[in-house]
Amino acid sequence: MKCYRLVGWIVLLLLAGACAAPVAPSPTPTAAPAPATPTVAPIPSPTPGKPLKIGLLTDRSGSLALYGPMLENGFMLGLEYATGGTMEVAGRPIQVIVRDNASDPEKGVAQARELIEAEGVEILVGAPSSGVTLAVQKVAEEHKVILIAEPAASPDITGKNFNPYTFRTSRTSVQDALTMGKALIEMGKTFVQIAPDYAFGHGSARAFYNVVKSLGGRFTINDTPEGAGTIFIPLETTDFTPYLQRVLDANAEVLIVTWAGAGFVPLFQQMQDLGIFQKMTVATGMGDNQSIASGYASAVGAVGVSVYHYTLPKNPVNDWLVKRHQEKFGTPPDLFTAGGMAAAIMVVEGLKKTNGDARAEALIPVFEGMTFQGPKGTYIIRPYDHVALQPMYLVRLKDPKDPQFRFFELIKEFSPEETAPPCMLEGPYQERCPKP
Repeated sequence: MKCYRLVGWIVLLLLAGACAAPVAPSPTPTAAPAPATPTVAPIPSPTPGKPLKIGLLTDRSGSLALYGPMLENGFMLGLEYATGGTMEVAGRPIQVIVRDNASDPEKGVAQARELIEAEGVEILVGAPSSGVTLAVQKVAEEHKVILIAEPAASPDITGKNFNPYTFRTSRTSVQDALTMGKALIEMGKTFVQIAPDYAFGHGSARAFYNVVKSLGGRFTINDTPEGAGTIFIPLETTDFTPYLQRVLDANAEVLIVTWAGAGFVPLFQQMQDLGIFQKMTVATGMGDNQSIASGYASAVGAVGVSVYHYTLPKNPVNDWLVKRHQEKFGTPPDLFTAGGMAAAIMVVEGLKKTNGDARAEALIPVFEGMTFQGPKGTYIIRPYDHVALQPMYLVRLKDPKDPQFRFFELIKEFSPEETAPPCMLEGPYQERCPKP
C-alpha cells in the first residue's frame, strides 16, 4: 500500500477573485500611498452613556452553522477581555444584536439594513459566509457604517470588492495558499482540485491554482484560470462518489481538497472507501476540533496549515481566551473563536482612540495601519487595502483522538509579514496599492 501525506489548510468562506496572474507576496513599500478617507457629512459625537450597538452577522442554521457559534463566542469573550469585563467603552455600554443569515446573501443584506435603519447599529461584524459578507459590504458603504469581516476568507472582500468602510480580522485564502505553496509543489507536479460550487470554493480554487502554476505545477483537467483545475461539487452533496471517480480518472499525483461545513466528514470517509489516499497525495485543511476528531483518524503524521488552534499561540491574550472559554463552555476555543475575539479587540481599541465615536470618518483613519495584540499574536491592518496580516501555523497532526483536542505539534509559526498577500485592489481603488 502506498504511503501518503496529507497537507492541509482550511480555506474558508471566500469568493472567486484571485487574479489569473501567479500569486506572489507583495513587496514591503517604503512609503505606502495615503489612503483616501471617505467624505462624510459631520454628525454630532455620541452622547456619553449612549449605548453602542454592534450588529453581529452569523450562521446558526445554514450550511456553515458549524462556525457561527465559534464567531459568536469569540466575539463576546473578546469584548469581555478588551473592556476588562465592563462591557463598555469610552463610557458607552456595548449591546450586541445577533442575526442568523443562514449563509443566504439576500437575507444577510436585509438583516444588515434592518440592523442599521431600525435598530440603530453603528458597526457590523461578520459573517461566516463570504457570499454574505461581499453582499453586506454594499450596505455598509451605502450607510457609511464600518463592517469588520470575520471569519469570511474571500480575497475579494479586500480586493476587487473593496470599499473604504470594510476592514477585516480574518485572513484571506491567498495567505493560506502562500503559506502552503512550496510544500505542495514538493508533493508532486500534477494536480487536481475539488471544491464546493459557491463563492468560497471558487475563490479557494483560484488562489491555489495561481500558486501551484507559479511554482511550475500542472493540473490534469480544467487547466485554465477559469477552470482552476477543479471539479466543483454542490455544497449540499452527501454522495460524493461520482465526483471522486472523476478525481481518480484525472490521474494526478496530488488532490487539493477545499471544503467547509458539515459535508467535510462524509467526503473524507468516501475518499477513504474509494482508496484515494492510497493512489494520490491528499492536501486539505486542518479544520475545527470536531471534524479532526471524527474525520482525520487515518491522517496521523500529516503536515499542514492551521488558521488557529488553541495549543499553538504562546501569548497572554490566548492564555486568557483558553482559560475563560474552558470556564464558560467546558471546551477549549475552536477554529474561528480567535477570529471573533480579534474582531472584538479591534472594535474596542479603535473606539478607545475615538473616545467612543463609531462614525466611519472617525474610525477609518484609526483602523488604517492599526496594530494590536490578539489571540494569535500581532495583527496588522494594512492601510491601503485593509488586509489583516497575522501569524499562520504549519503543524503536524499527532493524535486526532486526544480527548483535550491536543492534536498538533508546531513545525513553524509564520510571522504576519511572511504570508502577506499582494495588493489586489481594482478599478478606482487600484492606485491605493503601493508601487514596487
